[in-house]
Amino acid sequence: MKAKLISLVFALGFVMISINGTAQQQDLKTLKQQSQVVRLNADLVTKKIDLEKERQNNLKLSEEVKYLDKKSNRTTNKFSTSDPRTTAKDARNTAKILRQTEAANKDLRRSNLKIEKMERDILKLEEKLKNLQYAVEIKEN
Repeated sequence: MKAKLISLVFALGFVMISINGTAQQQDLKTLKQQSQVVRLNADLVTKKIDLEKERQNNLKLSEEVKYLDKKSNRTTNKFSTSDPRTTAKDARNTAKILRQTEAANKDLRRSNLKIEKMERDILKLEEKLKNLQYAVEIKEN
């Protein structure tokens, strides 16, 4: 009887240790997922900050493009070939302004594409976070 009692105590002890080990593994897994959530949140915040910076840059570029568009419209509309002396100079100035306008429009287009890409990345991160937080909440309960 004493041997059965001792073996029962050992069996219960073993079961308790294995349950504790399993709980610790689940806690470790939950902690890893929580740390991943924190990392993704940090990435999300930095991407949102970068997005706002790019939006500010985009506003500046759009103002510059508007100004250069108006300027290039004025210079091309005023361009006349009546005076041969100033025609070459006017043509060079007009070409210069048109190149500046083209470059500004190209920069604005790049900025718009960059903003779209950042917004897609942010949406992907938010979706990952949503899925991870859902998994962490399920396991905690």
